[in-house]
Amino acid sequence: MVILIILLQAFERYPISASGLALSYACVANIRGVDVIRINPAALVFIEKNYLAVGYEYTFCGIEDLHNIGLGFARPIAFGGFGIAISEFGFSEETEQTITPAMGIGLSKDFKLGIGFDLYIINNKRTGTCFGYGLNLGMIGVVMKKWSLGIYGHNLNQPQFGNGEIGQISPLLQAGIGYQPFNDISSEIDFSINNNLMRIHLGGEFKVFDFLFLRTGVRTNPQVVNLGIGGFYKFISIDYGVEYFPELPLTHILYLGYKF
Repeated sequence: MVILIILLQAFERYPISASGLALSYACVANIRGVDVIRINPAALVFIEKNYLAVGYEYTFCGIEDLHNIGLGFARPIAFGGFGIAISEFGFSEETEQTITPAMGIGLSKDFKLGIGFDLYIINNKRTGTCFGYGLNLGMIGVVMKKWSLGIYGHNLNQPQFGNGEIGQISPLLQAGIGYQPFNDISSEIDFSINNNLMRIHLGGEFKVFDFLFLRTGVRTNPQVVNLGIGGFYKFISIDYGVEYFPELPLTHILYLGYKF
């Protein structure tokens, strides 16, 4: 039953982010990389090079026929950054494909804004194909020297599929405060609400070496524990995250990136 409920919340799972998963998605203020397209597009401002990445989620240790795969690309532009993400989640009988172009702009040194649009394509072998679109907005602000604030709204227009409330996607609102006391340590606490359900996210990242990061996080409703590791060598990066639900198989995400 729990697995069924989670799979029905597919639109909450659409960011394929190994670092985000490892932090229990406590990252709307501190997130960096291609992942930002679907976590907080305001952070596209921090993209310094062309960045191509691919990710795969091994959900609950491989439920038969279930897949979640994504591809993302981001690049700097004159006043910020631009990115696009493409993903597919589902079974052979029904898949949910999402295309997300997004842009972030820097209004000042300490204030960034981002906007993104989701095009949803749902393919069902019995009922056919339907479409929908979602509006996403984000911001990042530096509150003090070591503190930052991030806010993200996903599906703010409440996309509608078919008729009735059952086909409507509820908006997700998330706000987080990030704290970075040193260059090699960062932490964040986020609060999110979706479908009238409040969640608390806690996450932290520690730089072990110049090329290696350890990450961990916890989340409520349901209670989840996450761990992960990330590393890079020259222009290649690799991130891994694992998610633990009590009494359920593990979920793994592997994310490979290439900067050029």
